[in-house]
This record gives sequence, C-alpha cells and structure tokens, in this order.
Amino acid sequence: MWLPQINADKIGAQTLVQAIEKAIADQVLAVGERLPPQRILAYKLGVNPTTVSRAYRRAAEKGLVGGQIGRGTYVLAQSNVALFTRCLAQQQQGVIDLSINKLECEPQLLAINKAINHANLFLDEGIYYEYIGKSLIERYQRAISQWLANTRNIQFEPSQILALPSCQYAIHFIFSHQLKRGDVVIVEQFTAPGIITAAKQHGLRLFSCKCDEQGLIPTALDSIIKQTNSRTLITVPSNQSPMGTTASTARRKALAKIIIAQDLLVIEEDIYGMFAEPAPLAKFAPLHCLLLSGFSKCLSGGHKASFIASKHPLLAKLAERVVETIWLVSSSAASHIITAIENGYLDKAIKLVAESNAEKSKILAKILGLSLNMQSPHHWIASSDSFIQQAEHAGVILAHRDHFSVDNKSDKVFYRIGVNGLSADKIRQAAIILAGIKRD
Repeated sequence: MWLPQINADKIGAQTLVQAIEKAIADQVLAVGERLPPQRILAYKLGVNPTTVSRAYRRAAEKGLVGGQIGRGTYVLAQSNVALFTRCLAQQQQGVIDLSINKLECEPQLLAINKAINHANLFLDEGIYYEYIGKSLIERYQRAISQWLANTRNIQFEPSQILALPSCQYAIHFIFSHQLKRGDVVIVEQFTAPGIITAAKQHGLRLFSCKCDEQGLIPTALDSIIKQTNSRTLITVPSNQSPMGTTASTARRKALAKIIIAQDLLVIEEDIYGMFAEPAPLAKFAPLHCLLLSGFSKCLSGGHKASFIASKHPLLAKLAERVVETIWLVSSSAASHIITAIENGYLDKAIKLVAESNAEKSKILAKILGLSLNMQSPHHWIASSDSFIQQAEHAGVILAHRDHFSVDNKSDKVFYRIGVNGLSADKIRQAAIILAGIKRD
C-alpha cells in the first residue's frame, strides 16, 4: 500500500495532494492503481480523516485521481501528470501510444517550420526576444482574421481576436471569469478529458447531450437546456474528439437556431476545424459563440499561440485581463504564426498533415478491415476491455471510452486511435499488432 513520505508536523491537505502528484510523476503510483482508503491513510499518517478526504477531493478536481462508490480512489490514466510521465517513459521503451493526439513534426512538416523561421523577419528584431507588445499583437490579430476568412469561411475584425497561449488555457480562463461553482455546462456525450478536468477544477456540473453520427442532436439540445436551465454549451463540432464526427452545415444551422432562441453562450473548440469543410458554428450564431482554436495540431505544438475569436460582448470583458491573456503569449510563437499565415506556409502545413492523416487512416482501414472516415485525425472503434488490455500488454496504448465519458451511461466499450501524432510506420506497426489480437 502506498504511503507518502511526509513529516507528521507538515501534513495537510495540500501537502498530500502534492505527494500524490509527485508519486504519479515518479511512477510510484501507477495508472489505475488504487490509493489507500481514506480512513486507513488517515490512521497511518496520524491525521484527521477530514484532511485526507479534502486532499482526495482536491486531487480529483485536478484530474489526478477518480473514484466510484465501492471501487475506491484510483489514478486516472488521462491526468496530465500521468500522460506526460507516460510519454517520457514510452519514448525509451518503444511503446506505441495511440491514445494521445499530439502532432509529430515529421521531416516534411519540419521543413515547413524551418522555411517559416527563414522567412521570419522578426528574428532580426529585438521584439522577437521581448515580452509581446502592442504592434505584434495587432499584427497577430490581423493574421488570424485573414486566415479565418480565407480558410474557415468566417469573418472577424482584428479587434474581435483575443490572443491566448492554448485552447485548454482558454477554457480555464472562460470558466474562471464567466462561471461560478455549481453552474451547469452542457457537453457532448463524450468530450475531451481536458474539458472534464477543467470543469471539476472549477466546481462546474457537466450534463451530456445525446449525439448521433453528426454530433449534437438539435432536439436533444433544446430538451436538455430546458431540463437544466443551463446557459453554457461546450461543443467540438468539427472532428469531435474522440468520436471523429463532424456536423454538416445544415446541422450547424439547426443548432444555431436553438442557441439563439435559448440565448446560450457557446464555447466552440475548433482545434481540428481546419481539417473539416463546414464553417464554424460561430458563423451561424455569431453573437453567441466564443470560437477557440490554434495550430498545435497542424503546424507546431511547441509554439504556444492560440486565440478566441468572437462577436459576443463577453470578449471585451475577457480582453481587459491583459496580464492573464496577451502577456502569456510569447513573441516568438506569435511571430511564427504570423509568418506562417502571411507567407502561405500554414495552409501548406494543414494540407500536408491532412494528407498524412488520410494516408495513415487508409493503412489502419486496410490492416484492421474497418471502414473509416479518412478526413478525421482520430477514430472511434467498438471493442472490449480485454482487447484494450491485451493491446497494452503487446505495447500499443489505446484510449478507453471511459476517459471521455461524462455520465458512463453506455455499456458499450470503445477505444480511440489518434493518427495525428505518429508516423505512418508506427501506425502500421500498431495496426499489425492490433490485427493479431483475438477479438471477443
């Protein structure tokens, strides 16, 4: 049984949380491992059970652990600490991880990024090495406005663009300044673990809306708004993770009518939108949507420059918090994106990654004998718990449905394969291994 090594006179809830986080990072606590029951740990450490209960609750809010009645508290596979630690370990062990959608900078994409650096005029100026300033922010806003108009078919004035370091940060930022503990947020039946974790950290209640092959069902959305009286929706209508579904233009228009009629605030994560044809949902409900996007899935995950684009009055209030937004974006990251857009390199990168994803999806489809959407960067495949466990023992990590489920109402088991972050050779190796595992 795991016991933290903490001096008795220094034990407190926060100290225990830090000990849990460190144990996960050091792989002392493995993914799925059960933590000691609260009363037993309190007895062993000689502290009040309330202290341990509070620590476990805070650890759960941070997405480190989870628990269910009768099962206890256990380490979550999708916690940021577990994911990062696992990535570092697997790079040395040769494990193929299909559970994480992180962009791999393959040779052709590396060549595009090198060309961007060569064309980046800011490299010769002091502004590249300083805190970001007004002139660079304005240039960034104009570049994003131009790219959205040309590539995503949606118009925003530069002043309607707010620079941020990442989409995940943007979600936390909006939660922090727009919602309060106990508020209800509507999401898809399956959503990103980062959204679930952020909601827990901010004390928000998530309610899932039924989906079909195009994502959110309009009638179901209308119904759950009335049931919960929620005023906020988070949706991923383009290449939704983990399901890979994309809402058609007709579906987006139908959703927009309900959103406008119900005066809903929509947080639209469009991180995979550049790989889909329909314009963002924000085009059809412009005064109700905060459009979040960036380029970590198509150009460079290392350049932390993202944005919120919106005509919603809330944007102006968010933009007032300069220290929490603009100052967190680095000049080098912003200048890289500006140069990529202004010189057409970003569109080349998107085309390259889209073609690469399609190629890898074809490999998967052929070897595994599946019918897959070649435009999607990830695929949602019916399976079983035993198959997923066998795959892990064979060196292939798959993302289980439970990591993305909000309510766990479905009895079906699925796993997700992300093709965006691995080379074609690794995808082929993984597919051959999966094809050799006996299915239930």
